[in-house]
Amino acid sequence: MKIDVSWELGRLLVHVADVATAIRLNSPYRSDYKDRDPREVGFDVLHLSDSLHCLDRLGRAIQSGDSKEIVTTCDALLSYYRMFTEGVQGRGTKGDPKASFERYKHLCHPQEAMAVFTDIRAKALALEGATA
Repeated sequence: MKIDVSWELGRLLVHVADVATAIRLNSPYRSDYKDRDPREVGFDVLHLSDSLHCLDRLGRAIQSGDSKEIVTTCDALLSYYRMFTEGVQGRGTKGDPKASFERYKHLCHPQEAMAVFTDIRAKALALEGATA
């Protein structure tokens, strides 16, 4: 039996587009770009893009069709995304990932991605139970 996460992947694509829009606002596209603090701009691009580059792991897990791998990956992503919602203390992280997302809260919400990971995880667990 194969897991159907079409709805969740659609939600995740909306999140990806929202984050990409926030990243774009850290470019000359924004009228006040030259007046912004370059350090803040750099950290915002870093943290916003960090929230996206890790999604390949979820894609690979879904492609594998292995429900245990999907659950493990969702757990890892939920843990990773907490730095965007709760912040981090002394973990060698540059800047403040939570602050970057708070600056763009009108556009992107890491909680939405976390809800997607939770929903995919639940479907994978249900599939695991059905095939056991």
